[in-house]
Amino acid sequence: MKERVSWLDYGKCICMLMVIYSHTVIYSTGRINDFLLLMLPTRLLVFFFISGYLTKVEGFDFKKTITSIGKKLLFPYFLFTLIIYLPKHLAHGTDISLQNMLYEILGGFASWFVAALAVSKITLAVCLKYTKNLLTIGAVCLGLAVVGFLITEYATFPVPWYAHYGLISLIYLYAGMLYKKYEAILSKKPLWQALLALLLYAVCVGYDYYVVKSSTFFYKMQAGDVTLLGVSAFLLLSFLGIWMMVSLVKLLPSNIKWMLYIGKNSLTYYYLNTGLLLVLIAGLRYVGFPYLGTNWFTIPLFLLVIGVLTVISNLILRFAPWMVGNFGNKK
Repeated sequence: MKERVSWLDYGKCICMLMVIYSHTVIYSTGRINDFLLLMLPTRLLVFFFISGYLTKVEGFDFKKTITSIGKKLLFPYFLFTLIIYLPKHLAHGTDISLQNMLYEILGGFASWFVAALAVSKITLAVCLKYTKNLLTIGAVCLGLAVVGFLITEYATFPVPWYAHYGLISLIYLYAGMLYKKYEAILSKKPLWQALLALLLYAVCVGYDYYVVKSSTFFYKMQAGDVTLLGVSAFLLLSFLGIWMMVSLVKLLPSNIKWMLYIGKNSLTYYYLNTGLLLVLIAGLRYVGFPYLGTNWFTIPLFLLVIGVLTVISNLILRFAPWMVGNFGNKK
């Protein structure tokens, strides 16, 4: 078995913790703060970058790649979204019906991130089936990303499987592929790179917040809101965030076990964190817990969610590894 690269798991771990913390704050307090906004351009896009980094160009096997996507990504998506469908909608108080369930899960609307990641990986696999030339792949990825932006701008209906976001995210997969090819050059002096990326990130955010006083860097792309300035600003900030994250995790020692564990099992944490949060919050609200919704309680609640998710993940790996696509594997 190929040895795992520790900094990749560290990056996934940190980003997944940011995702879970964001969900904890939003669902428990109903508010969003500036710190959450700072996480936004980085926390999930790193996964697309890492996916590109892990994509083999030489020796690429289309059938093996598609099979892996089906086993490791799509099968767990259908399984976990089916499992959490009922508790999630009960906690939200939203409509529960077979029609709604089929529309949400089969349409890929149950998880924008996993749906978009699947679209990106499958699209890139199709591209690699016909060409291994990085320049050609880059041109195709850029062209499809433009198509994704155009769909985002003009689509007035929900796009199945968040295909527009999947096409846009090809930019980050391609960036990961390029980084892998030139890693020896690009990974020199990671501390200085991290500091420079952090400085540039702070300058962009500061300019946006104090000078223009807008949300150009943090805007939500939706129909009628896609502008060249907004797209350029978001891409700039997201790449600075990825650059900063990659540089930072490369400075860490290679044996931080808890980070390696969460990174390796990050998708399990992602699938279950929202459903678990909603159930815990509903339970606390039912018993009249007085501190629910207070700012200070978000950290204990966040740690509780991480702890419970770790227990569930351990149980799945020990007794039902097939749930995460490990068919026939003991570990």
